[in-house]
Amino acid sequence: MLPSYSDCARRAAAKQYRTEIVAAGYELNELEPAVGAALGTSVHSGAAMLLQEKKDTGEVLGEDEATEFAVSQFADNIRDGATWDETTPNVATAHFQIRRLVASYADLARQVEPALIEYPMRVDAGDGFELTGTLDLVTRPRQLRDLKSGALARPYQAQLGAYSLLLKSNKVNVSEALIDWLPRAPKTQPQPGVETQQFSVSTCERAAHATIQFIKRDLSRFRSTGDPWSFAANPMSMVCTRRYCPAHGTKFCDMPLPTSEE
Repeated sequence: MLPSYSDCARRAAAKQYRTEIVAAGYELNELEPAVGAALGTSVHSGAAMLLQEKKDTGEVLGEDEATEFAVSQFADNIRDGATWDETTPNVATAHFQIRRLVASYADLARQVEPALIEYPMRVDAGDGFELTGTLDLVTRPRQLRDLKSGALARPYQAQLGAYSLLLKSNKVNVSEALIDWLPRAPKTQPQPGVETQQFSVSTCERAAHATIQFIKRDLSRFRSTGDPWSFAANPMSMVCTRRYCPAHGTKFCDMPLPTSEE
């Protein structure tokens, strides 16, 4: 939630706090899973298998099994439908991309020394709030790494910062904050390898802390007033569309242009 909150707080709130918003009397749109998110989650599951194998055995030999698992996860993720895009227009293309992406993450797994994998954490964030998160990967020596794949690279400083703060609450200070970025390339193009992006740990933590304070303030205000304007809306966002936002065009958010395409 944290990375998207600064883009559009109202969209992020409509996704994260849907139950509360509906209970307050607002109707929200139902969204089909975006194929990019469904595929990324599936590949992530396969990568976690490979990293666990590396941690347990020191080797990465189960690439085929990890790929099969990722394909099965993808089937589960789109069972109720999906919104396809030009990069992944159908199931056959998705399976091809999953195989390539899992193979690329297998290469990464061979290069790192995993310490924590898919590690859930929570900490008291004050005022009745909790900060929770599941860390993708912490490697030796104290590298915080997050695995990302998709059609476009995006900044995730606030998310990395939240993970770093969660680790600090357990007296673990990370030395580096890294995103292992893997593009979801079209079937007709070569698959690039993993690009590791490094971010300032202190900047990430400050971004996370500020965003958390905004969320606490905004949600508390909404709980007191029921006013959608407790959450800032950004109709200039590139994903201000019915496809990506459950609040788009509803009474909870009537900011989009009447002529905007769905």
